[in-house]
Amino acid sequence: MPFKPFVPADTLRDKVILITGASQGIGLVAAHGFAMAGAKVVLGARRGELVEQAAQDIVDAGHEAIGCALDVTQEESVIATVEATVRRFGRIDGLFNNAGMDPATFAPVTDVPLEEWRRIHSVKIDGTFLCTKYVARQMIAQGHGGAIVNNGSSSSEYTPAIVPAASSSQAAILGLTRSSAVALGPHDIRTNMLLTGLIVTEERATGLYKDSASFARQCCPLRRGGTSADVAQVAAWLLSDYSAYVNGAAIPVEGGALSGSNPPAGKENFLGEKAD
Repeated sequence: MPFKPFVPADTLRDKVILITGASQGIGLVAAHGFAMAGAKVVLGARRGELVEQAAQDIVDAGHEAIGCALDVTQEESVIATVEATVRRFGRIDGLFNNAGMDPATFAPVTDVPLEEWRRIHSVKIDGTFLCTKYVARQMIAQGHGGAIVNNGSSSSEYTPAIVPAASSSQAAILGLTRSSAVALGPHDIRTNMLLTGLIVTEERATGLYKDSASFARQCCPLRRGGTSADVAQVAAWLLSDYSAYVNGAAIPVEGGALSGSNPPAGKENFLGEKAD
């Protein structure tokens, strides 16, 4: 699919940025957007052939990129990807911890299979921990700071009853973000988190979120679902020097849903107000 610039030119000029979960969705869009903004990007995902092709597409467009087969739940795979990045580009300036997975079971805690619980936590929290650990070590060794952005969810703050595994893992990401911000701050390494809401990627549009337009009208003040570019734009800002004094922040990228929701059209909310 064609990609258009959505990050201001030169925002990430010459920065080397590793993106996890980059074979599709937000990660893939971010890779193209970051590259067009001047970054040298490393695309990581379990499906190595997909990120290698995506990286080649970025190179063919005149930018610098490599693709690496990366399983964020495996320590050896994370180490190998960090080493490959340094071999190719000499350093790492930014990390976008984007890998994750949607729940397969929408049910209260009493009905969630243990295997699904473990799988979601393994990808989201273990993967974020491992990537942060080894990229931060590299940044510290380099001695010139860096930035880490954890792609999280508003479910860490607003917790629907039917997604306990997702909410739990996202709350853990929030704690890890703040802990990392404190520990790595003295090395001039900033760690921040995105609290995303209803983000309708190309892959989700006909699947899990196929009724997203109706849902968004009721639950989001902007009355639309977010796009991959909406998320990647904020991540780019946090990875850039324009956010040099932002550290340990959890920034909502959810159209205002955490502030409140609209009632269905024609119906009253608890204040007696009617939606359009």
